[in-house]
Amino acid sequence: MFKNMLKLAVIIALVAFVAGCQQQSDSNSKVGFVDSNKVFKECKAGNKGMEYLKKSSEEFKTKFAEMQKSLAGNNTEANTRKFQEALGEYQTKMGAEQNRIVEALQSAFTKAVDEYRKANGYSVILGTEAAISYDESADISDKIIEAMDKMDIKIQPE
Repeated sequence: MFKNMLKLAVIIALVAFVAGCQQQSDSNSKVGFVDSNKVFKECKAGNKGMEYLKKSSEEFKTKFAEMQKSLAGNNTEANTRKFQEALGEYQTKMGAEQNRIVEALQSAFTKAVDEYRKANGYSVILGTEAAISYDESADISDKIIEAMDKMDIKIQPE
């Protein structure tokens, strides 16, 4: 999940950087920076997503511990296959859930950054990962967290 979010942040930063380089120089240009890792870790939806995945993982561990106990001493080929199939189903389900949550967060993040940029007259907003150095006052991460916290981001399946 972290790698996907980091990839998105780098892509957004690079696109924004290229777009910024193609614009003519303007002394009134306003540049902001956002720490996507901080946003995803601190926004309510990011925390809910992590809690949901952690709870699902704990349910899985409990289910499989019970399955292992029931199969103990009865290691037939059919039981082993049943256990492996259940494990495969879980991994597929959790992978899909993780992707769904990451996509929801990434979509909301992109929307929040774009709306903030437009509403506050920024020419470009870059990821802090792309900056070698910047003034702390240009960091809008907290503003993006606030914006995302106001959004209705669907984390748990309906």
